[in-house]
Amino acid sequence: MITTGIITNDLAAGASAKSNGRSVFKIIEPSNASMGRMALKSVLQGNYQNYVSPFFVFDEFGPMELPQGAPFRVDAHPHAGIIPTTYLFKGNAHHRDSMGNDFQYHEGDFIQFTSGKGALHMEETGDDLFEHGGTFHGIQSWLNIPSHLKKAAPYAGKINKEDIPVYQAANLMIRVILGEVFGVRSKTELLMPVIYWHVTADQGAPIDLPVDKGQNAFIYMLKGQLRINEQETAHNGQAVLFERDGGLLHLKAEAAAEFLVLGGAVNNEHYAAAGPFVLNNEEELRQAYLDFEAGKFGDPAKTNGVRR
Repeated sequence: MITTGIITNDLAAGASAKSNGRSVFKIIEPSNASMGRMALKSVLQGNYQNYVSPFFVFDEFGPMELPQGAPFRVDAHPHAGIIPTTYLFKGNAHHRDSMGNDFQYHEGDFIQFTSGKGALHMEETGDDLFEHGGTFHGIQSWLNIPSHLKKAAPYAGKINKEDIPVYQAANLMIRVILGEVFGVRSKTELLMPVIYWHVTADQGAPIDLPVDKGQNAFIYMLKGQLRINEQETAHNGQAVLFERDGGLLHLKAEAAAEFLVLGGAVNNEHYAAAGPFVLNNEEELRQAYLDFEAGKFGDPAKTNGVRR
């Protein structure tokens, strides 16, 4: 469903809200990393949880040019206690998991893999990208599941680009992948509240975004430049972390800007993390490895399927 409308709320229209805008805690630069031949901008690796949870890991992959017939693949591997997500900007990818899901996804699509008590998935470039080559670019993140829900049954899902609701104004567009803003709400809900908005703004546009006062919200810059609280500036590749001291992100696009607004329910619970697992304690980690080795998460060969 596509929802359009003109901003009528004074705050949304850019009325001065500096006094109510959330304070910036920190602006961080991503570190350069890689996964095989895939270049990554690594933004989060379990750090700053008081400001970014439920997001735990956050990476931008690519853009990378892949030649025809040259797949990029991560074989079947386990997860537990987290929700890996992928939001694809360019290209085509393929997901298969131990619950029997097998789907291709494309530019503008979003997938989530709620691993819960434990499951396997395989990830690779999709059929179109394999057959024709092209650009591969997107965002991959892990969301930390709250402690009392980590044993939930695993499931996965895809949101097609055309099913992501859109808020539209004269100088602003927001794709509401998860959560709600200006009365436009995603139909997809995860185990905990999550916001995932893709914002595009014209140069000079004032942008005042309402956020839940008790939840986290941070920004990841994709393009352009933002002015925050009329004081600080963020540009391409930076992440802006905020204090939870207000119900508004007070922004202005100093240059045409594209960015993600991310966050949700604060998770300051104790956790134990190792490899592909984020669980409650060391004993749960040990048991997860034993369960994986015993085949309780699924069959890796079946999850992998036929290799190209």
